[in-house]
Amino acid sequence: MTPAVKNKSPLTPVLIIPGFMSSALTVEKSPHKSWNGKRIWLNISQIGFQSLRIGGALRENEKFRASQQNNPNGNKSGESSDALHQQYMKEVECKSRWVQHMCLRDDMKSEKDGIEVRPVPGCAGVDYLSSGALTESFTYVFGPVLVLLKSKGYKEGINLDAAPYDWRLSPDMLQKRDKYFTNTMQTITHLYRQSNNTPVIILCHSMGCKTGHFLFNFVRFHLGEDDGQKWLDKYIHSYVPIGAPHIGAPKSVRAVIDGDKMGLDAFLDDDEGLMFGRSLGSSPWLFPLENTLATPISPSVPPSVLRLESSIVLTIPTQTIPMKGFVYRREVMPSKVRLAIHLAKDFVVRTEFYPLSRGKSPTLMLKEEVWCVALPPTIEESLKLYPNICVHLEELGTGKPRKKRRGIYHCDIFWPCRFAFCMMKWILCLPCAIVLKILRLLARGADRGIEVTAGAVGSSRAIGKSRKVNWGKGLIASNKAASSDGGESGGVSSELRFQILPTDREGQGFFFEIPSSQQCVLKVKWRPPPSMKERKPCDKVTHKRTTIHKYYPATPGELLVAEGLNNAVNLLRDSYAADPVDPRGLSSWYPPPIKKVVAIYGINLPTEVSGIYQRKQSVKLSYSTSKNLCVRQLIVLDKDAKLNGLDGYTIESGIIRETKGKAKKSGDGTVPYWSLQHCRTWQGEGVKKCDVKVYEIEGAEHRAILNEAKFHKILLEVIGCV
Repeated sequence: MTPAVKNKSPLTPVLIIPGFMSSALTVEKSPHKSWNGKRIWLNISQIGFQSLRIGGALRENEKFRASQQNNPNGNKSGESSDALHQQYMKEVECKSRWVQHMCLRDDMKSEKDGIEVRPVPGCAGVDYLSSGALTESFTYVFGPVLVLLKSKGYKEGINLDAAPYDWRLSPDMLQKRDKYFTNTMQTITHLYRQSNNTPVIILCHSMGCKTGHFLFNFVRFHLGEDDGQKWLDKYIHSYVPIGAPHIGAPKSVRAVIDGDKMGLDAFLDDDEGLMFGRSLGSSPWLFPLENTLATPISPSVPPSVLRLESSIVLTIPTQTIPMKGFVYRREVMPSKVRLAIHLAKDFVVRTEFYPLSRGKSPTLMLKEEVWCVALPPTIEESLKLYPNICVHLEELGTGKPRKKRRGIYHCDIFWPCRFAFCMMKWILCLPCAIVLKILRLLARGADRGIEVTAGAVGSSRAIGKSRKVNWGKGLIASNKAASSDGGESGGVSSELRFQILPTDREGQGFFFEIPSSQQCVLKVKWRPPPSMKERKPCDKVTHKRTTIHKYYPATPGELLVAEGLNNAVNLLRDSYAADPVDPRGLSSWYPPPIKKVVAIYGINLPTEVSGIYQRKQSVKLSYSTSKNLCVRQLIVLDKDAKLNGLDGYTIESGIIRETKGKAKKSGDGTVPYWSLQHCRTWQGEGVKKCDVKVYEIEGAEHRAILNEAKFHKILLEVIGCV
């Protein structure tokens, strides 16, 4: 009699939720028909600008073309390629369309007209961002994990599946537009039923951990607390976060403030990275929480630090300046002129070049420009640094401009003497005169060559200067009158008038009159720094060269306000703070309503834990059609900051990184240790009194952990496939 064979227990089903930028995206609808169906994230060769790398042949060819156009009479030893130029223009257009498809609208929620980009469904959307023998090795996401699980008997759609999502969106938009969380509930139910009613393991990575955490609380909100908890108890086996930024990662703040090129540094320029980073509605999900400093392993420096600074807004109103006195007797009239505002010898703010009108009385029409200049915290300290302002009128070129000789029609009283000398010169020394003439022609040609070169590189010379003006007198008086409100009145302003004199004040006309000065108007508004009365300065951070500047902890929201990113501020308020599932509180800080949590992450790699920011020294502002200020980039990393007395931390170009110390651990290269280990605080807490188990893998990098043998061994143990 043959003994009965014991049925093998079914494999515990696994649902994968990928991290930030880890779901493949495809174009479902586009105003460009050829783009429909393209896998836009991430397949550079299919997208069509794979040859547009910085330093590549196409870029170098364009640089050579530009040099030829700026100096057509220059070196002809090489020729640019028209074929490469045509390919360059084609790929630039292609890249522009790619950015157009990837970037969301200004509201950071919706896509642009006629565009629909959606995640690739199932495991195919989370395995490799770019499939192929040459690209899989460096674009893998969960590919190695899928190979591992399938080798143990897992079958896609039966006991293994994935829930990719559009990682550009905030959690409320994931549900509103794509019904992501209700669809994921259906996927979990399907896996449960296909696996003999076995609860499902939720395996998440990076931002996918926050997505999974949000999902658990969404179920309780969607079905009601009691029914939702029953659903979770029935269908969820455990929550396995890998490299989880539970309470945020400072790197995400820098991506919004400074831009994010998504790893495509070889193809995208700074402006494109900035535009993309500021369009993502998911970025605030990764911002460090305001109560980060209350964690058991409190960071030694705040996740964001801001130098306390005031600013002045310089407004150059629309005005017309007569230019006859500045270009008198010029051989060649300047084609364009600009205004330069000198605050110090090495600090100048310059407008755009504006064309001169033609005729006997040329004029310069300046259009309104607005500039913001960073200053020390008080007016008095600002005046010590920049006591005076003067303005110059500048044209392209170097040296002194050539002028026409005075003729009889200018009533030159020395013309008889000049005529007699000229006759003697040609009669007595004809060879010398010819040589002199040739040398003068060569010198004139050299001067014109220098002019062309100076114009190409942007060199300029002053043709008019004003006297220095103490710009702070009126502001100090106004500030004292407004000091009763603590400097919260929005600043004080004054109007300055400059008298600009020609640098060459040679007499003009019949009576050799000295040209008169021309008036230029400049409006100055001083803005006080943000109030930090109830906040202690960060004494661990100081300036390299001066003690004037103080540094204070700043929340991500405060940085967004300082940067003028009102759309991101509104998103934080309307989509995150107002969300009942609370993605930045209940679904981040507090324990999930799950019985079992198994956290796995790498440790002891240099990891960004803070960014030190300052106002950009000067930035041009412009007015949009809605009359609101549109800011380019007001806040930048402070490269002059230094750390004091902090072992185990390094600073480079304003970025602070934690490193492994004798009694201190560091993060996984992306997420700080204090965020990775926050799950420890959940032990025995929450609705289900979480049972938390933590695995730390020495030297495992944030993404590379998915391909680590040590991680694979732990994962098999967790899912019961040892």
